Amino acid sequence: MAFTSKTLGLARAAITAAGRAVDAVIRTLTAAWVRAWDALTAPFTTALDALLAGREDWPGRRTIETDPALQQALGDAAAALDTLAELTATEATRAASAATERAAADQAAIIDSQLPPGRATMTPRPGGFHQRAIDAINTRAQQRIISLTRPLSRDADAAMRRELVRGVQVGRNPRDSARRMVKQVEGAFNGGLTRASTIARTETISAYREAAAAIQDASRDVLAGWTWLAELSDRTCIACWSRHGTDHPLTEPGPQGHVNCRCSRAPRAMSWRDLGIDLDEPEDDIPNAEAAFWALPRATQLRIMGAARLELFDRGAVAWEDFAQLRDNPGWRPSWNVTPIKDLVSR
Repeated sequence: MAFTSKTLGLARAAITAAGRAVDAVIRTLTAAWVRAWDALTAPFTTALDALLAGREDWPGRRTIETDPALQQALGDAAAALDTLAELTATEATRAASAATERAAADQAAIIDSQLPPGRATMTPRPGGFHQRAIDAINTRAQQRIISLTRPLSRDADAAMRRELVRGVQVGRNPRDSARRMVKQVEGAFNGGLTRASTIARTETISAYREAAAAIQDASRDVLAGWTWLAELSDRTCIACWSRHGTDHPLTEPGPQGHVNCRCSRAPRAMSWRDLGIDLDEPEDDIPNAEAAFWALPRATQLRIMGAARLELFDRGAVAWEDFAQLRDNPGWRPSWNVTPIKDLVSR
């Protein structure tokens, strides 16, 4: 059951590959959002220039809602957002499907790396029950993605309209005020991109994890469970740091990380002797997260944990495992998040 350096390398490579696929989707979506807004900038600028000409104050809601040029620009933006939402669903579904399909080979390689040379695993290859499980996961992922992207254009459109009603201070140069408002509307429009990126990343990684869990369950005759692996860097939140290296039964879903979490579940093989192999195993190479954290420069520790949490940790007021808290997320799923400072103080 030792996680060798090869095991860790394969596990990291697997989740990195899934992450790169998501990054490619996000680049595609970002480029599409930029092109869409580029086409909308002139109509919004022209409409607002005309609306503010000669005015010293921001127009009221009724004026905004009845201005033909501005409403045309908003209608064009809504249509563009509908198209972008459809693109998000298509690209995210494609990435999630590719992630599930590669899970079998990834999991087989990770399991094999923990066993003596020549010991083959029972990890299933494409076909039969395995393929039916993957097909079911793909269907669920597609349904989730469609459900999540459906309100994307509606919400971004509502945000744009709120910005217009809220307005900006109109100074001596209404043209400058119009351009400031165009920037605010652009921010609301691009809020759709932020949400689309989160959907693509979270659902692709979730689909990969579900597929990995299905493959691991089919290989339970050689597995003791799964281990939570996090990237131990200053880009990783302290909740994921504290969950790193924890062991879980195969029946437990996960890792149930927060939105945009990049952690992975790595299958942990039974000990060689439990498998009937009378050989000594190599040492376990999985790094101790707490020890790795203390070895970091102080500035990096502060970036990861924050001053208040680090002060509590320094004086032993909280334990390493206290930094992660499982919380319900209505409409999504329970997830491990960073424990709020007020909850740490009250322990």
